[in-house]
Amino acid sequence: MDRELIAAIEKMYHCRVIRLRPKRAVWLCDTDRGNWVIKGYDDFAQAAWVTHLSRTLHQRGFRDVVRYIPTIQNVPVFKWKEDYMTAMERIPGREGSYFNKVDILHSLEKLAEFHLHSTFIPGGPPPEEGIPLLVKWENRYRSFLDIHSQIQNSDTRQSRLTQLVQSGAPTILREAEYVLDVARRSALAEEYATSFYQHHVAHKDLASHNFLLSGTHSSIIDLDTAAYDTPLVDIIQLISRALVLQGWSLSAFTEAIEAYRSVRPLSDAQVALIFLLLRFPDNFMREVTGVFEKRKNFQASRVEQYLAIIMKNWKRRERFFAGYEHFFYA
Repeated sequence: MDRELIAAIEKMYHCRVIRLRPKRAVWLCDTDRGNWVIKGYDDFAQAAWVTHLSRTLHQRGFRDVVRYIPTIQNVPVFKWKEDYMTAMERIPGREGSYFNKVDILHSLEKLAEFHLHSTFIPGGPPPEEGIPLLVKWENRYRSFLDIHSQIQNSDTRQSRLTQLVQSGAPTILREAEYVLDVARRSALAEEYATSFYQHHVAHKDLASHNFLLSGTHSSIIDLDTAAYDTPLVDIIQLISRALVLQGWSLSAFTEAIEAYRSVRPLSDAQVALIFLLLRFPDNFMREVTGVFEKRKNFQASRVEQYLAIIMKNWKRRERFFAGYEHFFYA
């Protein structure tokens, strides 16, 4: 245990630390006042924003989201060494799973509830240049293209991972170019402009482990990437990742959309845009760029397995998108 951090926590929260242990990028902290998650930030502005966002959501009645504990100075952030530290109440529950369709549906309902409460919240990060989703995808496309070229020009013996990248690259690049071209001419820019005008906050990092489930109850955690954007980016990210492990089932998609719609409206035009943007092969490119750029939590063996699943289900994916006209116009 980090004795200096324990001393700082006990001083700032007037508590006794029973146990402190690391987990991913946080510390799990058991105290005589409850069980908390301790997290540090390099940037004070980010720490101030996520704590402000959480407090605003709670004040508006959305309590299924992380709650920050105030210090003895009645502020949610304290300085420790070079970091800005926060303490969150630990939310009970297990992490959601993309393999479990019920988990996906509960998560979409909770996401819709989050979106209902996250409009007109000032104080967020300044806007990015362009449309954030397209900027992210265009950057990822270029990074993937560079990696593909490096593998092609390398004299070293190819691993199973590089073989998967090379065999899938022509299809992946073709799909990415098609979706980027259509997306630039779609209503995405209008969706983003409207959301930014409304100061609508999207989560923007919807991995299944950011939903904690207990029975039929679910909560959202990790607001670090939250920023102004259209709620569609969250829906696309969550459904896209889920469909890979649901075998590109059209019924899984329709149930997911209806689960969200049961809480927050979506127009048919928005559903059509979601369907279109799901075609961008982000999952494949994200995993490849993650492991080749040596980003945290990207392990070559796990990425290799995931890419194999994606390509194994590619024919199902093609049939899913071939059913576009039947889905919307039947």
